[in-house]
Amino acid sequence: MEQEESGVILQRFVASCRALRIDTEIKQNAIKTFHNLNADGVLSNDADDWLCCALYSELQKAKMRDMRQDAEHPKAKDLESWDKKARFHSWNISLTEVLRIFRINIKKFLKRMEHWNWMAQNADVFQLEISDMDRRLGITLLLAQHYKRIFNQLYVFPESTESQAHYRMIYEFGWLLFLMIRNELPNFATTNIINGCQVLICAIELVFVNALEVYKSDIINTDFKGVPSDWCTSQLDIYRLNKYSAIEDICTLIPELPEKGVSIMKSSFFHEAVMGLFMDQRLLGNDRFKRELIKDGILEVNLSSLNRCYAIHVSDISEIDERVLLRHEAQSSANKLTDTKLSNGKEVTEFGDQLMDDTQRGNLNQLVWHELPKTLPAYIGKVLGKNDASLLQNSLRDMSRKFEDAANLNQQAAEYRFKLVSGLYYMLLDKITGAELRRRPTIKIGQMLMQLQSTFNTTLIACCLQLVLHIFGAHETTLEFPWLLDCFDIDSFEFQKILELVVRHESGSLARDLIKHLREVEAQCITSLIWRKNSQLWRVYAGAGLPSCQSVQLSSGQENSRMASGSIVICLRKFYNLATQRLTYLCKGLSLLPRYTQIWHIVEHSLIVHGAELLKQRHLDQLLMCAVYLCVRTARLRISFSDIIQQYRRQPHARSAIYRAVHLVDGQPATDIITFYNRVYVQRMADYARDLQCEQFSNSDSIQASSVIRPLQNLSNKMCLKSNGHKTNVFVSPEAMPRMCTYDGCKAKIITQMATPVNLKRAHSNNELGKPTSSKRPNILTRRTTFQ
Repeated sequence: MEQEESGVILQRFVASCRALRIDTEIKQNAIKTFHNLNADGVLSNDADDWLCCALYSELQKAKMRDMRQDAEHPKAKDLESWDKKARFHSWNISLTEVLRIFRINIKKFLKRMEHWNWMAQNADVFQLEISDMDRRLGITLLLAQHYKRIFNQLYVFPESTESQAHYRMIYEFGWLLFLMIRNELPNFATTNIINGCQVLICAIELVFVNALEVYKSDIINTDFKGVPSDWCTSQLDIYRLNKYSAIEDICTLIPELPEKGVSIMKSSFFHEAVMGLFMDQRLLGNDRFKRELIKDGILEVNLSSLNRCYAIHVSDISEIDERVLLRHEAQSSANKLTDTKLSNGKEVTEFGDQLMDDTQRGNLNQLVWHELPKTLPAYIGKVLGKNDASLLQNSLRDMSRKFEDAANLNQQAAEYRFKLVSGLYYMLLDKITGAELRRRPTIKIGQMLMQLQSTFNTTLIACCLQLVLHIFGAHETTLEFPWLLDCFDIDSFEFQKILELVVRHESGSLARDLIKHLREVEAQCITSLIWRKNSQLWRVYAGAGLPSCQSVQLSSGQENSRMASGSIVICLRKFYNLATQRLTYLCKGLSLLPRYTQIWHIVEHSLIVHGAELLKQRHLDQLLMCAVYLCVRTARLRISFSDIIQQYRRQPHARSAIYRAVHLVDGQPATDIITFYNRVYVQRMADYARDLQCEQFSNSDSIQASSVIRPLQNLSNKMCLKSNGHKTNVFVSPEAMPRMCTYDGCKAKIITQMATPVNLKRAHSNNELGKPTSSKRPNILTRRTTFQ
């Protein structure tokens, strides 16, 4: 990551901490920890997310420290409850508010925190906290779905404005009452789905019976069999509702839930919790019969009281504000916004309803708010002329029809998605061409667009489609990238070029999650897709390997015999940067950083000399793992291939297909990575690894500083932070990155003719080194691959 971008990320983090009123010491500790863990650059692409994890971890540590001190040194005169004292601590902040400020989805955050705890080697109690939070959230999400479904069967949305407000308050009150009561109960009510459903039914029934006390209420669904037959008639005895129960009828809405268990919950734990709310005056009404909670304006008072109490409860870094799981008005507003600005009055609310994920909904809303254009920018249409402009429009229509035919979506859904694509395309075309005109005012933009029409235009439309597919991705897994490359027959090398243009010129129009997705797509292209056998790059490097990392990094972008154009240079720079970052992460996790230089020589040799044989139809990560294992075998270290795979699986980008489905030979089925290593990789690389000599590795002190380069680092090597109450600066120096050898006299020479020594193949034990190994296909998860 460039230093300028690093500064922007740091400024954004500091601004977020300021908005959350985070203590300076906690903020500094979070930045320091992030620096230490990010020395290898593996956290580069998601720095904001990882900084959020660092902050959360420091807040949790502060909470545990304060709780421990309070327990060890209690004050005899301090009669305040822990809840009251906690309000003055630094960690007294809602986790939901933290995630909102950092704009990170709760599920993504929990996954990130699991990885962070492992990297930071936090105590088990920290990971237990995350596991409990994840389990509770999963249960609550399921209960929220039950609540919404049951609510829609008990109530109807009224026509009058006043009744609509009453309907929304009932909706919010029922869910909030459930959350409050559940927090008053023992842990079993939050960790067990059955007990959670029982508490939910009890809360729904209590609110429903109280809603029946409102005379002739037009929000009650009179078709529901739980409504008394004489309700809203002159024969109704209002006092009969004091002992009325709808538990049995409401339980039928969840057939799997026995009514007996709900009745026991209602008369025991639930009753005690509700009475506790009455005694603390958090609920007002008739505490004898638990009635009069809603009628005569009491609903507004109780709703305000419960919201205030619940807000205090979730002002704790360990708590999630679960009120946000049901946002009736927010969803309606989002759907209305989508209808108004994108559909000219047509009903497409079903598409908004699909976006249950907050991040997806935010992505869509940000696009809608920018009022995407419906036609080509006027100045582009003018310079192109009618005929040339029609060519661009025809490309859009042709790709739209092709998408509808191939996507297996209904026509309305496909048309709606491509309506978004069209608006995105016009907007990004305007931004990209505008930036080019400002950079080169004399350029003939119309001529340039026509020359690039077959590539630039097609890839830009495809990029816009990929963004839209990502927004709706949770429901369309079959359309995940790289589906569209195959659909439109787009070369992955051409496609990755447009991604950089879009990210550079989108000017805040795209949400951060969409920018991150484009970066992930770019990494997928660079690490594997551009190395498919039909890729354009193999026309440049046909029968040969790649240029070295040093020559790529030092290249000015001018054409030469090894690099066809500046775009290839940029692509290869990104490729090598990813390679160094991922290899560093592997070596660090396996305690192999001292041998990084040796392993990098092996990696680079496999790319420079055998690139056409080893990289074609394969993934960069496969060659990295093989290089690590080859070095381990030559050094006779006690690290197995399974250890390497396990370490690889901890990387954020890891996928099981990388080590389970490796291309072997054309015409043969894919195999596991160990078989590939034995049959292909080691045959070409063993002699080089065995004879490898590197003066930097053997005597690193003798290598001058000018002979080594370091992979790009995320943040500046030295960062100044002002400490609390002192004028001195706090300097945080991240852990040094492993050095990449560029020593001119290094004896790690390129060997073009190699033989395969048997003793570097997979072995079951020390005694089997030098003996032929079994030809039986190994079990990649359990087969021993090295010294045991």
